[in-house]
Amino acid sequence: MKTIKSIIIPILAILLTSSCKEEVTKIMYDSDVIPQAVRDPKVENKPGKVEISYTLPRETSLLYVEAEVDMGQGRIVTSKSSNYNHSLEIAGFGSSREYEVKLYSVGRNLKRSEPVTIKVNPLEPPVSTIFRSLKVDEAFGGMAIEFENDEEAEVSVVVESINENSEWYTVETFYTNKKTDVLKVRGLESRLQSFRIFVNDRWGNRSDILNTELTPIYEVELDRTLFTAMKMPNDPNHWNNAVLSFLLNNNLSGAGSYFRTDNGTPMPTQVTFDMKQKVRLSRFKFWQRGTVAELDLLYTAGSPRFFELWGSNDPNPDGSFDSWTKIADCELTKPSGLPIPNNSPEDIAAAVEGHEYDIYSADIEPMRYFRIRVLRTYGVTDYFWMSLFRLYGQPVN
Repeated sequence: MKTIKSIIIPILAILLTSSCKEEVTKIMYDSDVIPQAVRDPKVENKPGKVEISYTLPRETSLLYVEAEVDMGQGRIVTSKSSNYNHSLEIAGFGSSREYEVKLYSVGRNLKRSEPVTIKVNPLEPPVSTIFRSLKVDEAFGGMAIEFENDEEAEVSVVVESINENSEWYTVETFYTNKKTDVLKVRGLESRLQSFRIFVNDRWGNRSDILNTELTPIYEVELDRTLFTAMKMPNDPNHWNNAVLSFLLNNNLSGAGSYFRTDNGTPMPTQVTFDMKQKVRLSRFKFWQRGTVAELDLLYTAGSPRFFELWGSNDPNPDGSFDSWTKIADCELTKPSGLPIPNNSPEDIAAAVEGHEYDIYSADIEPMRYFRIRVLRTYGVTDYFWMSLFRLYGQPVN
């Protein structure tokens, strides 16, 4: 009998405790108690957004604080902050005018307090300041768009043109949060064309429209089937069967997808090509080894980090540089800046897209012979590798 009692008593205690907890929970979540409002709100106005700090009510039933603002044109924006925070941020303002914000305390029963109404005056939004900074100029094969984005806001820069039906269409959309950059539109015909450019953000705000007319500078991708891989006396040997001509075959994966110098190659070192025609060079673009299937090879080991581009019309047969003209100093940079061997999605995306360098100079005459001189690799190795390169410019007949 004692054993039965000793079992029943704890069970009753558990049931009573559970019942009490359920009652407390019910009171906390299902009561009609309206929470007290926040106190002493303070506003910090920022570009396209505001930060509001406040004093929380002394209530254990408080769940979060909610802000509500009418942005205009029927767009109501809300922002929430938990009961552990003493501030919240509202972003997405499209202009620098006065807005009315209502602050609510929300209890665990999801009932809202009476609103605390405040006035905010966000500063000019990034879409507007970025738009005012736009500088557009003609470029080889298209145009160059320079901008400043002091807030590093996530925006899109949209370029539109007119088709044969006199309709506007999107030429290209650039997504960026860089502080400053030069965006390049390529592949356009060398004729006078009309364009319009504007800036969007993720809240649907749009800048004014920049209208412009320009003529892209004539440019073509050079025909690599005309190129010949050369080997000057001071050029390095290739490793295994990774021959120099593989840089010209447009292959980014599998057999024949990269060139590699032999182990023990002293740095700096160089490779040489005969383009079979004189060319006024405008751009150089290359892809690292590992762009497709061996991503762990990107920005490491034999990937060139610092290199130079040279040109000549009459190279000295001994391979010396006294008959060559330097065209450009180049550096392969990682967008993320992460240390080796860590690569961000942005790093990989840049490698897949290919690394491009503007190399035109009005002071350099058209050249027939082309050299890539590697100064140092990412892994500071005694060899370098590369998968593919392309050259752009104006062939001279």
